[in-house]
Amino acid sequence: MKKINFKSLLYIALVAGIVTGCADEPELPPYQELTFVEGFEEGADNTLLVTEGWLNYAEQGTAKWTIQRYNNNGYAEYTSFQTSAAVSVGWLISPAIALEENHGKRLRFVSSQSFVSSPLNSLEVFVSTDFDGTNVAAATWTQVDATIPGPDAEYFEFLDSGLIDLANFSGNVYVGFKVTGSGTNNELDGSYQIDNVTIY
Repeated sequence: MKKINFKSLLYIALVAGIVTGCADEPELPPYQELTFVEGFEEGADNTLLVTEGWLNYAEQGTAKWTIQRYNNNGYAEYTSFQTSAAVSVGWLISPAIALEENHGKRLRFVSSQSFVSSPLNSLEVFVSTDFDGTNVAAATWTQVDATIPGPDAEYFEFLDSGLIDLANFSGNVYVGFKVTGSGTNNELDGSYQIDNVTIY
């Protein structure tokens, strides 16, 4: 698991409501222990994503996730733009995250889009407990509900996924981000970005 840096801790504080604009003595919520956090800060701009423990896998086509950097912030991006595959499907799968029974953990991340013009050019989020770390097709993947930016969203404006309940999952858990697009259909060659993947 990646080392927790100050930026990631501040993000968690903000989304958990610890930092408020209230001048009166705010009541702090209970302490939220971080189980996992990834901010994609390692790697040079516009290079193949090779973050330790993560699987960057092209199910169809050749496009894979990359590291992008803007204003000193790193994030993961997938696009099929200017590739030759009629269908592009790319997965970014987390390392194994150990969750005990009755853990009460939640998944949260932020995502954005650019040049997405069709809901068929999609970003989906899945969880698996039987993934072996390499064989994506053989694993059981359960889709989870998350707020994902649609075609009308502002380009590169990160949107909070909301709290995703992981109560139904325990043991070694893997989180998979899957983008479907096309390199030959300009209605389906948009890009998705994700950042600050957190479980707490």
